[in-house]
Amino acid sequence: MNKALANVSRLFRSHHVLPLVLLASLLLTALAACGSGGTTATTSQYGGKINVGLSSDVVTLDPLKSSALVDRQVMLNMYDTLVALDAHSNIVPDLATSWTYSTPTQLVFTLRSGVQFQDGTPFNADAVVFNINRILSATTSPRYSEISAVKSVQATDSTHVTFTLKKAFSPLLATLTDRSGMMLSPTAVQKLGTSLGNAPTNAGSGPFQFVEWIKGDHLSLQANPHYWMKDGKGGKLPYLQSIRYRPITNESTMYSNLETANINVADAVSPNDVSSAQSNSSLVYKQAPGLSFYGVMLNTKVAPLNNVYVRQAIEWGVNRDEILKSVLKNIGVVAQGPIAPTSWAYDASFAPYTYDISKAKAALAQAGMSKGVTFTLTIASGSPLNTQLAQFIQSELQPAGITVNIKQETFATLISDTNAFNFQAAFLGWSGRPDPDGNMYSWFHTGGGFNSMQYSNPKVDSLLEAARVSSDQTQRTMDYQQAQQQILQDGSYVFIYHGVNVQATTSNIKNFTLLPTGILSFTQVYVG
Repeated sequence: MNKALANVSRLFRSHHVLPLVLLASLLLTALAACGSGGTTATTSQYGGKINVGLSSDVVTLDPLKSSALVDRQVMLNMYDTLVALDAHSNIVPDLATSWTYSTPTQLVFTLRSGVQFQDGTPFNADAVVFNINRILSATTSPRYSEISAVKSVQATDSTHVTFTLKKAFSPLLATLTDRSGMMLSPTAVQKLGTSLGNAPTNAGSGPFQFVEWIKGDHLSLQANPHYWMKDGKGGKLPYLQSIRYRPITNESTMYSNLETANINVADAVSPNDVSSAQSNSSLVYKQAPGLSFYGVMLNTKVAPLNNVYVRQAIEWGVNRDEILKSVLKNIGVVAQGPIAPTSWAYDASFAPYTYDISKAKAALAQAGMSKGVTFTLTIASGSPLNTQLAQFIQSELQPAGITVNIKQETFATLISDTNAFNFQAAFLGWSGRPDPDGNMYSWFHTGGGFNSMQYSNPKVDSLLEAARVSSDQTQRTMDYQQAQQQILQDGSYVFIYHGVNVQATTSNIKNFTLLPTGILSFTQVYVG
């Protein structure tokens, strides 16, 4: 799910995606097809090697199968997308230089010419068709529900491709900035087969290419010598020679490694270490609010959580304010649903649950379970922060007569178990997307790619489908807010907090941009 660890994590800024018509006009007139960045390098800026700490090990490097944020942190440095998000959440060209809607259900992309995948094969319209059809033919993939509105994709010539939609689909461009829009070499995908997820050798066209992955120890990338993007004066990118990712699940260990420069970049910082990071002159720490949500998934098909009143009792019994203050040190904000305050669809008046043990007990009585219930909460192992969060939830629910047994397993196992519906409750979050569709449809629509809760409500389905079709942001906002109200009433997910994006680097890491996606992009980073 981009199911992220419950670290104080990575999100977006509060800018929203521009309307499609305005975007097309601006991009076609203002953006150069060269795709150049804004920094000019000197010779001394080339050749740096950096170490990056990740909150968990990568799960897979195949975007078709990926459901974890940590995968994206690596993949978006290897694989280009059709379109991208800039630092202000505007959709900008990447492998597609421009696009236009010929009708509300036909979107034509003009593709960048002269781009090669790392295996030497050309990027072209046929490659786009291959990658999109790979998703459309894999109905069990998390990607499928993201672009299920696409009916077909066809190459007009080598640099033009047409997406034909089943119906109008407003979030399409935003969706193609991420895993659904990642372009891989058809030749490499077919050659590598099942090994693609573990060793995608020469599969991308991005700034870095895969070297090796020793699970539990490190994952290495090196600069792509034939990368197409240039800096502001036509200089070669990327500047870095290599990136070495290290999984470090313990937040204290992560920060200690950053302080001692054993790593140059950390994807997250424990709330307990933020003040230290801010005052340390050898480090750079920045944070920005974003669009993520974190909390507890409740499997609605497994007893006792198949009873809506039991789920509502849990909602009333969790003290979100206490968790934010005592565990998270007020980094982030209390979540009232999947839509964060930074989103254009946010409803400031919506606060369905507060901490109320009497209401929790009343809900259990309605469920016919006044004597109490027990369930198992599964969390990712190795993280003191995850453990503390789970223990607070356990303690808060006890007075209501709800017993929580905490189970720890590796992040990869947790992802596998939740994808297979093999759990009662799980602490997992979502890193957030600029269009609210990305925070709601795949999670709460019946059969959605991240709907491990097995939640289903026809009213929610109808509202989320209507929001996809409409191009009126006011109407879409109403649809999302109404859907959110029903989702919270049904209690399939206990929303606890919205996190933050962070830059946590050693001071010699230069030209780092804190992106609204929370992705650590190293295309134009250098070691100073």
